[in-house]
Amino acid sequence: MARCKECYSVITRTDAECYICGLPAPGAKRSFWRRIQEPKLAPVTPMSNMLFVASLALTVFSFVAPNTMPVSVGATLGGFLFVARIVSDRIALRNQRLALRPIEVVREDY
Repeated sequence: MARCKECYSVITRTDAECYICGLPAPGAKRSFWRRIQEPKLAPVTPMSNMLFVASLALTVFSFVAPNTMPVSVGATLGGFLFVARIVSDRIALRNQRLALRPIEVVREDY
């Protein structure tokens, strides 16, 4: 069994990385289909909920309206709501990452 170079914990032959500190195991090959990615934690925001309700209302309106709405108008409005939802979710995700980033504290010795 190998040992981690950073924390000196035991690493078996099948381990690709150290479970304590997360560094790659010495001599381990990383396969490209098992890439470790940071999970995206997309928060559900009030704006996202409002856009979802607006798309539902647009769908119901298109079925109930006395005059039929042209397909181009419905597709344009639906596309606009979809893009607005994606943009609002990305802004919320960026704000969440900014809130969760580590804080660097400078210590001054007097």
